[in-house]
Amino acid sequence: MTAEVLLAAGYVGVLLVVALGLEVYGRQTTSAWASRIFAGYRRAVEDAPAPADPDDWPHSEVGRFHRAVSLFVSVIAVVLAGAELVRHHRPAEAVVLVAVSVPHGLLAVVLVRRLRSAKVLPPEQAV
Repeated sequence: MTAEVLLAAGYVGVLLVVALGLEVYGRQTTSAWASRIFAGYRRAVEDAPAPADPDDWPHSEVGRFHRAVSLFVSVIAVVLAGAELVRHHRPAEAVVLVAVSVPHGLLAVVLVRRLRSAKVLPPEQAV
């Protein structure tokens, strides 16, 4: 097994950690009413305004953006592993490259499903 295959496999593994980290980061809420500052303000002030309905608050696409970047990272990882598989196709090398690219393929399928099922409102309809 060549060092190039091991380096590519390690890099694809690092890209998996990056893609998963972006996915987790994109799941965090961006609502101002969920922030610690507003929570402390509501506890400290007696006549604090009630939290707005999530549909009334300006909509954020940060989670969708992180999910799309995560999908892009997974696609790049699969392309990198595929290119290495074309260059180095001994059985042991093929097993290593396929083993590190399969999680990216599964993650890409999940991300595409989530991106397609996400509700998107154009700015003129969000008001």
